[in-house]
Amino acid sequence: MRNIDERLIRMHQRASEIKRQEDMSRLRVLGSLSGGLLVCLVVVLQQLQNLHHGVMIDQSTGSSLLDDSVGGYVLAAIISFFAGVIITVVIYKYRSWNEKKDKTEEKA
Repeated sequence: MRNIDERLIRMHQRASEIKRQEDMSRLRVLGSLSGGLLVCLVVVLQQLQNLHHGVMIDQSTGSSLLDDSVGGYVLAAIISFFAGVIITVVIYKYRSWNEKKDKTEEKA
């Protein structure tokens, strides 16, 4: 039979394993979401390329965003921003998970 200290160590190990599994499942979801956003971005840019053959030089001011034909570019920018945010969160979580893993390995 195990003593109390061994049981506590085993309980903490199991809790950290469950937490790691939950973090990995969240990372998979975020990775899938960023992949989906990437596909959407590629499709939007492909459609924009088919509709507009290049950017007009005389409309290169900030007021050109008010034109009806640039809505797709704004949508592509928003999708790119969200994809960047998701990738940043995934990298941050992955690094913090590795740091916690290294600390727990040092303690053991």
